[in-house]
Amino acid sequence: MFNTAIKFGAYPPTVKKGILCLSLGWLGHLFFYFKFFTGEVLVRNDYLMAAIGIAVCYFVAAINSWARALSIFFNIGVLVIYLALLAFQNVGFNLQVLTVAVIVLFALATYYLLRKDTVEFFRSFNAEEAR
Repeated sequence: MFNTAIKFGAYPPTVKKGILCLSLGWLGHLFFYFKFFTGEVLVRNDYLMAAIGIAVCYFVAAINSWARALSIFFNIGVLVIYLALLAFQNVGFNLQVLTVAVIVLFALATYYLLRKDTVEFFRSFNAEEAR
């Protein structure tokens, strides 16, 4: 149920790219969020979001099929939020660049995690672990 060993060097290139884009996307999102949306004092929800992002990245990197599905679900939500921010925000160029970077990283992560070869690798890896 929970794979915990990360063997990044043994993963196919599309899986590596998906994990890398996912991790960088979450780092960009957390930077954006903590820089522009939190107050002086962090609250419980801030810590929960950071913990969820770290956990999703870890369990996807450990090749858990359920984490890949959960990640895709979160990615779609994050993409919608950042696309809305891009469409309706009226801010400086630097913030727009960060917004576009987060959109691109989460879109690429979603693309790589939905690719057929990635899905097959997750299935075969989890089938081997179940034996």
